[in-house]
Amino acid sequence: MSQAEYRRVPAVERELAYGRRLIQPLSASTPTQLAGSAPVIWDLLHEHHTVDALVAMLQQQFSDSPEVIAHGVRSALTAMTQTALVVVS
Repeated sequence: MSQAEYRRVPAVERELAYGRRLIQPLSASTPTQLAGSAPVIWDLLHEHHTVDALVAMLQQQFSDSPEVIAHGVRSALTAMTQTALVVVS
């Protein structure tokens, strides 16, 4: 079974205080603010495109359980998909 792949759309970015980031797709008129672990996930999406790959990379950075990390990744990807920051294939 093939796992969904998530790809970032072309966008411009602006760093904000406290690790937050504004991401504005080139085709959008307004940016989306990412906070918490979402900016890290956004960065990892540059090279890692599946939930499993993202979870594996985040396990190297955070001490949370794999289940907690996977839940966070799925939530962030859902939000990024809804705001058109990523496309799913």
